[in-house]
Amino acid sequence: MTRLWLLPGAAALFFSLILAAVIACAHLRRPVRRSDCIVVLGAKVHPDGRLSKTLRWRCERAWELWRDGLAGAVIVCGGRGGDEPCTEAFAMAAQLEELGVPRGRIHPEDKSVNTVENLRNAAGIMAAQGLRSAVIVTSDYHLQRALWIARDLGMEVCGAAARSNPMPVKWVKSRLRESVSWMLYFVHKINLKT
Repeated sequence: MTRLWLLPGAAALFFSLILAAVIACAHLRRPVRRSDCIVVLGAKVHPDGRLSKTLRWRCERAWELWRDGLAGAVIVCGGRGGDEPCTEAFAMAAQLEELGVPRGRIHPEDKSVNTVENLRNAAGIMAAQGLRSAVIVTSDYHLQRALWIARDLGMEVCGAAARSNPMPVKWVKSRLRESVSWMLYFVHKINLKT
């Protein structure tokens, strides 16, 4: 009976370690190297068409990289959620064009609904356009898993973190959710090997 009480404690400890790793990885300094393109991962578009702060910050980070000459093309990823008035890719493309990225340099990927699909579809666009390397732009807490997935797909990538919401509730919620995503990622990897 005593051993049964150990299971919840062990599970809580394991989850705490994953959460600590997510938080630590969000603060890693990552070198960004010149690449063929920038791949911007999607996030929420509000029902009135405004970009969520998360999506706006990702666009701003992509624009900074573009402005600094780190890539010659931008792939914006994200389909349309049930309450979104347009695809995330369309909203990001419009924002980046407004910031100064020429329309012809922006390649929308507007079918995906999750990180794996974002990156798989972006890899297809890269292959079609003859682009070999990419800087992945996403929120700091999300970047490590995005890099793992991209490398699993055979992509040559580095990462650039966009800022994330500093509000305590949103900060905690995003990292807790990402910790669950890490666990699902590892379970998927283990299942692929068996």
